[in-house]
Amino acid sequence: MKIVLATFGSRGDVQPILALSLALRSAGHDVLLAAPPEKAEWAEQLGCPFHPLGGDVTAFIDGMRDAHSLCSALRFISYVRKEMISQFDIFPKIIAGADLVVGSSLVFALSTVAEFMGIEYRYIAFTPQLLPSGGHPFLACKHHGLPKWYNRMTWRAAKMFDRFNLTWLINKKRKQLGLKPVQNAWLHILGQHVIVASDKVIAKVPQDVEPAFTQTGYMHLDQPDRHLPELEAFLSAGPPPVYAGFGSMPKQDQASNVPMIIHAVRSVGKRVVIAKFWDEPSEFSNSDDIFFIKGYPHLRLFPHMAAVIHHGGAGTTASSAISGVPQIIVPHILDQYYWGHQVYQSHLGPKPIWRSRLTSQKLASAIQECLLNDLIRQKAKAASEMINRQDSFEMTVHELSKDLN
Repeated sequence: MKIVLATFGSRGDVQPILALSLALRSAGHDVLLAAPPEKAEWAEQLGCPFHPLGGDVTAFIDGMRDAHSLCSALRFISYVRKEMISQFDIFPKIIAGADLVVGSSLVFALSTVAEFMGIEYRYIAFTPQLLPSGGHPFLACKHHGLPKWYNRMTWRAAKMFDRFNLTWLINKKRKQLGLKPVQNAWLHILGQHVIVASDKVIAKVPQDVEPAFTQTGYMHLDQPDRHLPELEAFLSAGPPPVYAGFGSMPKQDQASNVPMIIHAVRSVGKRVVIAKFWDEPSEFSNSDDIFFIKGYPHLRLFPHMAAVIHHGGAGTTASSAISGVPQIIVPHILDQYYWGHQVYQSHLGPKPIWRSRLTSQKLASAIQECLLNDLIRQKAKAASEMINRQDSFEMTVHELSKDLN
């Protein structure tokens, strides 16, 4: 059976879908992955057939100064609208002849195109927050832990305003295709039965969500091991260090955070491994207590850390949890605030620090809490023992196989 998997976004949006593509190929399916063009070499190195989709997302993100300002949010919305419009023209060629199409992240045109072409469609969500519920607010809301009436109100408000944005754009194209309009574009994108690829130990889907769902667990990608003698020497030279890295956030902002991170870590007497996502040299260099690293697999690195500081992406949150290490989340945008709240509620880390409010002192206090709070360390270890990577893949492959029978 031919399956096309499509995703659009940063590395965190592509990596789990690439992992699923490889799992489906191992199960004997004819698989094609459609994703941003800059991911082609990565997919091909792992033996996954690939088709470019849309523009270079990494270049767009790297061109931003930060991700958490209003100006950046407006730029992002404009960018997504433009890409969605182009997807209506691109997808018919990509999914032609498919028995099943699977969408995720920002592929907002795929559900309509699949319906028009009579192809079975499923959507994979990496966070329960994509599903409307009284258990959490709409994706753009930063505040969590508020009453259910507030959360429901945010979803109603989002639906009302969306009539003039996503729903309007989709219905305009549906009219051209001779399809009936949809009342709620977001539920149309999620489909009739959404797969939620996140771990229940961190965030269980509330039972009052609107679409039917199956929660399978996060899908981790096995990546080739990298032998770094310098890293091994650094790790063995002292107690476990702290990791700090903000993943797919703008490079300029990440580089500017380095002095703050180093000051915070040194103030509590710890060493640090810093993920370097930018090319320019830093005023700091590798030393007895600082190690810069680039492109190293999280699942091989995190188990050696005393704590992990990150932006709160679904993948980094899942990797920290399965590694059994406390995590400090510094959310910048969207569901990162949700993951920060869930980690805090699950006692897997301290209260999240919003990027707009991040200071060296706050970060140092959070590191201290990870190091000294026995409950956090115990909960982190227990969570790792409750997550089974193989089960996540088997459940997802089984769920998709239902649509092929």
